[in-house]
Amino acid sequence: MFELALSDVIGICVFAAVIGGGFLRLSLQRRWHECAFKLAAAEAEALTQNPRIFTPAELRRYDGLDPSKPLLLGIKGRVLDVREGVEYYGPDGPYKVMAGCDASKAFAMMSLKQEDAHDDLAGVDEMHLKILDDWYDKLTKKYPTCGRVVKDSGNSVSS
Repeated sequence: MFELALSDVIGICVFAAVIGGGFLRLSLQRRWHECAFKLAAAEAEALTQNPRIFTPAELRRYDGLDPSKPLLLGIKGRVLDVREGVEYYGPDGPYKVMAGCDASKAFAMMSLKQEDAHDDLAGVDEMHLKILDDWYDKLTKKYPTCGRVVKDSGNSVSS
């Protein structure tokens, strides 16, 4: 007859608890991500229906790191819902520096440098301003508008 020692039974129980706990954790994480995604979608829909004004500090919260917030970016003062482009602008995307800010200069210069992800176009030449206009036309046709960015002082960003 097969006999188990008390230590074997305890080991089996601990193993089962660890495995069960792992499955529970994964299930809870999946559920949390589903809820977060629904929250982000609801907020994005509300913003599309009723666009709002963002300060740069407020817009930074929409950089894709919080899954309960929609993924937004600004270009020439206009805020776009780029959730459909998460593979580009999301936290793992090649253009992630542009999310959560008005990245007009980065678009104009075709730069992926964090230091260029801002709205100050001082010193940008005409050729690069044309590139910015092309990006603006392309992105505003592809992604829904959900607001505008204003400087913290309340002045509108150039458009």
